[in-house]
Amino acid sequence: MAAIRLSCLPALRHGATRLLGMFALSLSLGCAPALPLQTNVLKPPIVKDLPDGFFIPVGYFEKAANETRSGTSVNAVAKQEIERNLPASHTPPVMAVALYDSPTTRNYFAKGGLDAKPRIQAWEVFLRKYKISYEIVSSPDQLEKMTPGVLVLPSSVALSDREQRAVVNFRNRGGGVLASWLTGVRDEQGEWRGFAFMESALDVKVVGTNETDLGDTFMMPHGDNPVTHYLPSGFRIWLERIRHWQPLRLTGAHSAAHLMDWSRTFNPDKPGAAIVFDERSQTSGRLSRSVVFGYPERLWISADPKLLEAITHDSLMWLLRQPAAYAAAWPYPHASAFVMTVDIPGGITDTDLKLARLFKDSGAPATYYVLSANAVKSAAGLRQLQAMGHEIAFLGDRFDDFKNQSPAVQAKRFDSMRKETSDAGIVVGTDAGFSPPMESFDKTTRDLLRQRAFGHFMASMDSSEARLPFIDPGDVNAAKPLVVLPRTHRGIEPVLSEHYAEQGLGIFLDELDLSEKMAGLSIIKVSPETFVTPEEWTRLFAQLNGRRGRVWLATAGQVAESWRQQARVTVRLEAGDPAPLLHVTIKGAMPLSQAVAVWVNLPVSNSSLRLTSRDGFTRSPKIGQIDAWRAAVVLDGLAPGEYRWNLHFDQR
Repeated sequence: MAAIRLSCLPALRHGATRLLGMFALSLSLGCAPALPLQTNVLKPPIVKDLPDGFFIPVGYFEKAANETRSGTSVNAVAKQEIERNLPASHTPPVMAVALYDSPTTRNYFAKGGLDAKPRIQAWEVFLRKYKISYEIVSSPDQLEKMTPGVLVLPSSVALSDREQRAVVNFRNRGGGVLASWLTGVRDEQGEWRGFAFMESALDVKVVGTNETDLGDTFMMPHGDNPVTHYLPSGFRIWLERIRHWQPLRLTGAHSAAHLMDWSRTFNPDKPGAAIVFDERSQTSGRLSRSVVFGYPERLWISADPKLLEAITHDSLMWLLRQPAAYAAAWPYPHASAFVMTVDIPGGITDTDLKLARLFKDSGAPATYYVLSANAVKSAAGLRQLQAMGHEIAFLGDRFDDFKNQSPAVQAKRFDSMRKETSDAGIVVGTDAGFSPPMESFDKTTRDLLRQRAFGHFMASMDSSEARLPFIDPGDVNAAKPLVVLPRTHRGIEPVLSEHYAEQGLGIFLDELDLSEKMAGLSIIKVSPETFVTPEEWTRLFAQLNGRRGRVWLATAGQVAESWRQQARVTVRLEAGDPAPLLHVTIKGAMPLSQAVAVWVNLPVSNSSLRLTSRDGFTRSPKIGQIDAWRAAVVLDGLAPGEYRWNLHFDQR
């Protein structure tokens, strides 16, 4: 088999060009020209009379609701500490990919008048495009004789007993499996078997579909994830609603994407993982990896191909135990960020100061956006907020729209805002942030924010498709560019208002947990007249402080600065002799002021990463362990320039 070229990794990353309102994503592979997407060969014939329940029996999940939704993972207790307890794998990186064209599935599709070839052709187009060597396996005989590598099971709805045993034995020999959608839910006669095979062989539990959830038409990948690291956190991927072909709702030990609505509304009654992955120790002593996509190849046709290709590529490389390197979204050791903001349209009251002290005592600095018209009468209170470690930023000169006002009027308001605050004796940096009153702004507002060197701009949820900050596109070449912070979270008060207090707080904490898993930014807007009790705040901060190793409690200004630092770093992993070569470029004029991290996927689980210098560079950066599958190269204080290190993966 030909080697998979490291230089053919997709250049799809949250470090790519960012546009206000969307991300400009492109595939720049560094390979020979890719084959065009042959979408015409992927379209199955239209079958109008496909019977109800052809794939999943009608009403199956409603009948089994109590059983299937009683847990959130497969063998949850046994898997809680799986990352910590995984032994070092003796399964070497593998290059062989086998695409299984099950005769049992072909026959079952034919019963419904469906052509089973398009699901195989979709994978062939992808594998050829990325120059990944593969073979098609089309009989149980071939399946049983396969040497360990990666087995792709594309929508293999029906599998015989023999085929199922062959898949289980393949994993026992150390092979990895990538399965899409329904796998082995019907037998060779087409009779319904249920999801027992998926649970026992693929480590995934199927708990439903999105058939009745009309709004849940987006798949949100997790950022900085072993199998979805080339897409930014929570990037909205639209999946078409096609009768009979709905995506599955999954639970498992580790998730990499979720099914949600456009606004990413969290519902605890709807487990929503769309991609699940795992690694387990087999009875043979080998480790076997698995990835399950909850959506069929049929949905590849209408979705953005670049996005699904990026996910497929990441997942396949992880299964093939190929190393990968990517600049993490957040400073080491954090994996997500939590920001509290408070809009103060009036003066600072004793109630405001009492809440601010609670935040301070909990180790949670907040960003207060204030009106300059109230700066004089609030000066003493604002200085107290600053003394507590909270950040002061601008809400405007008065509580009035900026949108549709002339450039001259808006400019005057910005200048007055800064002057009134300064005259009141409040020291606010020239790079302070701005949150427009009532989220009312326009292009003129953004242009003036850039011209006047504001540090960050608090924007609405529709300002980005992802749940991460981004550099304003008109400011990408500035020495200190404007950072846009999109509100990607509802906040605690709206959640509590929709539920009984105890239930609502639990839901909100679960929302934060999902945001953390997504490696996203959670901006929580707090009302000055908040009805959240001190006891509820205490419980919230107790959970956040318990996760400080992964959740960064920061001000909006700190997050903006971290994003400027992260944007200075580009990472490339190249094939090298005798080891893969990590190429890091740091732009700008000053050393990095924050611990930007490069996360590296380890080919061997629980191995340790070691660097050796190239090109005469002798300083070795700190290495941190993220989990069983990843380590971090910590770029702390490095001066601008180019750095090259050989990557070595040592078994413990």
